[in-house]
Amino acid sequence: MNRHEARLHVIFALYQHLLLNKDLNECFLDNFETDNEIVLALKEDIKNNVDIYIDEINKHLKRWSFDRLSFIDQAILLEACSEIKLNLNNKNIVIDEAIIIAKEYSDDDSYKYINGVLDNLWKQ
Repeated sequence: MNRHEARLHVIFALYQHLLLNKDLNECFLDNFETDNEIVLALKEDIKNNVDIYIDEINKHLKRWSFDRLSFIDQAILLEACSEIKLNLNNKNIVIDEAIIIAKEYSDDDSYKYINGVLDNLWKQ
């Protein structure tokens, strides 16, 4: 599994978790390979830091809140936050991948605010 596929696996599991309010571990077990190191690292990190990531995302949403976003956008943002925070890849690559995924699976203009939010996360 390449990194793009790993990202999609994590995003789809998060989407299922958010949409159905189903246990995150079950979402991973039901649908995806769970022996991939990247998938496992992202799953554990998101599970342990989801509130921190949501708070950080909320700081960068103008006139919106995380809860008002579509579930797929929430999943994309959480996966990307985790990948950036864990330093699994260059931040620009993570953002580009999030934009590509948003253009394919989300509303037409969602990629714009996903780009803005992710670009402003943890700026030094």
